[in-house]
Amino acid sequence: MQRKYDQFDVRTNNCSDMVVETAALAGINLIHRIRLTFPPETKFWVGRCVFGRTTIPHTEFSTPEVLEMDLRQLARIGIGSDATSGT
Repeated sequence: MQRKYDQFDVRTNNCSDMVVETAALAGINLIHRIRLTFPPETKFWVGRCVFGRTTIPHTEFSTPEVLEMDLRQLARIGIGSDATSGT
């Protein structure tokens, strides 16, 4: 009820984060984030500025694919069930 839907973005406050927060209310901790590490020679253009990798060495973000794999693993070990299995 306190979620601010106008603040969704790619890295945070997306649909995967909402599922994880809901599961956390039930005491289930889900894996859902991946870390993308940039090579040292990476340059980032932000507006008119250039930032090197030492400024932004990595980013983390939620991904539905990682979340789905974790949910399927939990179903395999008996925590919940696979709603897509058709049984």
